[in-house]
Amino acid sequence: MPTIRSFLSVSGAILRRMNAKTDTTIYNGHRSWYVASGIVALIGLVVASLMVWDTRHVISGWETDIFHAINNWPDTLKTIGLVITVAGGSIWLAIGSIIVTTLCKMYRLAWRLAAVIGAGYVLDFILKEGIDRGRPADMLAEFHRRSVETGAGFPSGHTTIATVISLTLLPYLPKKLRWLPFVWIGLVALSRIYLGVHLPLDVFGGFFVGLLVVSVVRIMPQSWKVLFRLD
Repeated sequence: MPTIRSFLSVSGAILRRMNAKTDTTIYNGHRSWYVASGIVALIGLVVASLMVWDTRHVISGWETDIFHAINNWPDTLKTIGLVITVAGGSIWLAIGSIIVTTLCKMYRLAWRLAAVIGAGYVLDFILKEGIDRGRPADMLAEFHRRSVETGAGFPSGHTTIATVISLTLLPYLPKKLRWLPFVWIGLVALSRIYLGVHLPLDVFGGFFVGLLVVSVVRIMPQSWKVLFRLD
């Protein structure tokens, strides 16, 4: 049963990493990557925010085209889209990930997840309130509305949650599986547009918020990590 043995081996390696008191070793040698990703995230978020500010009530042509191209996918995908959006980036996933890691006595990881999820929510809230961009229902007359959600659209909270959780877990995965978090983020982002609750710049904004939060946590001074138990 090589498949079962391989699965158990990978699972055991992941659990050993997650149960470590600190994750310093896991991140050694990767600081430059986090610095670079933090810079990219900050620039991307600023650019997306400025673009959204200029189009808070009118959607640009290219964004409309991308939205309709995805939103017009067959209705037969609705159930899959709903499952992805709930299981991949909802508040229930956020709460569940913290509860599960706590019950498994992975206290450091549970706290890191709580910290990045909380920081992501705070930054999302500030941007939503400050920019106050509408959702597709507020700006488009015709589209496929497969889910009903209210409130400001930019940035996408579901995409932020998917990003902070998946990128926090990424270093614990074997190298051959580290593509999975990016597929996870992409599917959640696409599901939000397909369901008709977010526009393309919304999900880009959510991704950049998540990437920025995780990067900042990883590159903060070691003394701060120890102080806030993020080491």
